[in-house]
Amino acid sequence: MIGLWVLLAAVLVAVLIGLAVRRRSGSVRPVTAGAPAELASLLAEAGFTHPSGTPLLLHFSAPWCGPCAGVRRVVDQIAGELPWLGHLEVDVTEHPQLSAALRVLSLPTVLVYDASLQQRFRVAGAPSVGDLRAVLAPMAPGDAVPGSADG
Repeated sequence: MIGLWVLLAAVLVAVLIGLAVRRRSGSVRPVTAGAPAELASLLAEAGFTHPSGTPLLLHFSAPWCGPCAGVRRVVDQIAGELPWLGHLEVDVTEHPQLSAALRVLSLPTVLVYDASLQQRFRVAGAPSVGDLRAVLAPMAPGDAVPGSADG
């Protein structure tokens, strides 16, 4: 009988942990930490030169990451709709220094930087098109109007 109670308690703990992880996955969370001092040089090593005054959508992925393909479609859609937005997909296996400096611990991860390269938002998991549009809209230059169709 004690074994049954232990099993029931273990299942309950596993369900609670699963619900907590699921709730957090894909949610856009604001970030208050600044960018590492070497961010510009790490981005340049990864193939991105940051035009002055351009917000950046930084997407971390890997060839072996299944959910990364879905996030790639979302991020590419947003980048296509917002020509004023810088966009870089980083393969963590090719650029481990950048992912380590930005504390990327799970894939996929999307980071949103403002025009001064200050990180504003972080998404671990798959973000929605609507969530990304919502956080990027305030960063649009005065003459740019972000897309409004939801995806």
